[in-house]
Amino acid sequence: MIKKMDMYISKYFIKFFLMNIIGFMGVFLLAQTFKIIKYINQGKLAGGEIFDYILNLLPKMFVETAPLSVLLAGLITISIMASNLEIVSLKTSGIRFLRIVRAPLIIAFVISLFVFFVNNSIYTKSLAKINFYRRGEVDETLKLPTTKENAFFINNTEGYLYLMGKINRETGLAENIEVVKFENEISKPKEIITARSAKFDTEENKWIFSNVNIYNVETKETTAKTEYKSNLYKDDPSNFIRASAEDPRMLTIKELKKTIKEQKNIGEDTRIYLAELAKRYSFPFASFIVAFIGLSVSSKYVRGGRTTMNLVICVVAGYGYYLVSGAFEAMSLNGILNPFIASWIPNILYLIIGIYFMNRAEY
Repeated sequence: MIKKMDMYISKYFIKFFLMNIIGFMGVFLLAQTFKIIKYINQGKLAGGEIFDYILNLLPKMFVETAPLSVLLAGLITISIMASNLEIVSLKTSGIRFLRIVRAPLIIAFVISLFVFFVNNSIYTKSLAKINFYRRGEVDETLKLPTTKENAFFINNTEGYLYLMGKINRETGLAENIEVVKFENEISKPKEIITARSAKFDTEENKWIFSNVNIYNVETKETTAKTEYKSNLYKDDPSNFIRASAEDPRMLTIKELKKTIKEQKNIGEDTRIYLAELAKRYSFPFASFIVAFIGLSVSSKYVRGGRTTMNLVICVVAGYGYYLVSGAFEAMSLNGILNPFIASWIPNILYLIIGIYFMNRAEY
């Protein structure tokens, strides 16, 4: 009996989820129609590119509408069962409500894992393709700059950092350089090297500094040299410069982690990348968390008006998640909250609400 019950509920839950996701994606696609027509008129899309553009819109739509689709699928499934007195009958038989909805919760968790996969792989590639079609060419802001002023790079492994007034990654030339060698942490410098200019020798794979002063912190002695080079300082000029406008949404988790490390090494702000990384881990599981609310709100037999009210509650709760999530993401970008804490607060709040409704549904 229990196995048949699980299959029965699962069948309807999956059915309504697919109906919801297709419906929402259809609405979003319809909203994009005017943009697609505009791109066709501008000559950015032609022939097979139109279909390819539409196809690349689908991952974004799926990821963004999955939580609301799960929420409504749970609501509709349990509402129908409650109106047919099936929930009451199962409870009377001694089956707990949590056991009744176990199968849909497992399905919701599987959907969350699938959203995680799509969000981290398919969506990142499709977004890059969409942006290419919209611009008609590679965005200039994504290209690596040739020069940079006030360049900074830190090598925590070897224990030193560079400060350069100006660097050219193509010629390998740098001006007004300061290199600080430290032990364990930056606050404990061992040696400070200042140079008027430097050139990266591609054959020896090391920096050659000119007009150099080397200050030993321990002995407090300064040594002047016309030229200085060391096997320690072999960081490629390209390490000092990164494309500042790279869209974090187009990067996978692995690429985000790499970019964060590189941006920290050159002293750039990493909040936007940290916020996106945190969101990659938290947002997919919203589909699982909101399932608790959708499955428990309409667990009791009610007449017409109340059913409509439950639907309104779920829709408001669903859209409310996006608002709350966006608000906390803004706080993390402004440095008010840690990005990982900010990204999980909406999930925790909604999980508490879901558990509350789930406990109420038991009685």
